[in-house]
Amino acid sequence: MLLVTAFGAGSNVATEAKRVWSHHFTLGADLVLYGWLIWMVATDAKRSRRSGLRTLGPLCLVVTGCLLALLDIVRHVLLDHGGVFFKEQTLAMYTEKGMLSPAGKFCQISTIVGLTMLICGIVWILDLAGKICGKISA
Repeated sequence: MLLVTAFGAGSNVATEAKRVWSHHFTLGADLVLYGWLIWMVATDAKRSRRSGLRTLGPLCLVVTGCLLALLDIVRHVLLDHGGVFFKEQTLAMYTEKGMLSPAGKFCQISTIVGLTMLICGIVWILDLAGKICGKISA
């Protein structure tokens, strides 16, 4: 919603069209960012002299993390279009009682796990732990 406000929303920020636009914009930005990130990690893995898990481990973490982090925004876009393949009630974030639905809880957990995996993959590929230990011991 901040994007809608930042780009000159009218007096009514919470309109259906602006919400749908922000979901589509976020999905597009995420796809570009995650695609670039996966490309950079894959390129680095291909160039590196490491082998086995040290090469593919960070790439697998980043790819899986990106996919898990995308689930919630995809759920939002599907809801914006009437559920497409699913019933809207199945994709809703909250139940009628105001509690998190199974889909809402799943997307919440998948986002947290996905972003954690993404960060771990980036820390691994950059060898930050080794660099920090090297600076401390020097």
